[in-house]
Amino acid sequence: MNRQINKEAMTDKAANGIAKGILKTQSAFEKYMRSLSKNWKGKQQWIFLYLVCLVFGGLSIAAIVNPFRAKDTNSSLIPKPIAVPKSIHQQRNGFAITENEFQQVQEYKAKHPKLQTERPGLFDSLTLIEEVYYSQKK
Repeated sequence: MNRQINKEAMTDKAANGIAKGILKTQSAFEKYMRSLSKNWKGKQQWIFLYLVCLVFGGLSIAAIVNPFRAKDTNSSLIPKPIAVPKSIHQQRNGFAITENEFQQVQEYKAKHPKLQTERPGLFDSLTLIEEVYYSQKK
């Protein structure tokens, strides 16, 4: 019971803090706008208000309508199927496993000596990476 009351009190406290922050920001903005337009005539203030409403209204409409517009489909965005998987032994430019990657595997295995018993699938994958690295060095 006390935990629920504490949780509600924390929630109320957080909501009050957020509300105070919003009110503080709105008050600061109101003071800035008042100082900006204090020398304006009533008609100028109304024109400014209409312009602000038109700008934000237009942005709101654009934000709502834009996702529904049909866009041109670009053929480069359409994924192409892989007909034949590329073999790691047929790569011509560089190695499939770099020296840096091999060192990272070695460091990881050194940091986790119980890897074979705790996560045998990961250990097998790391061993496979080492074997591929050694086979490409031949």
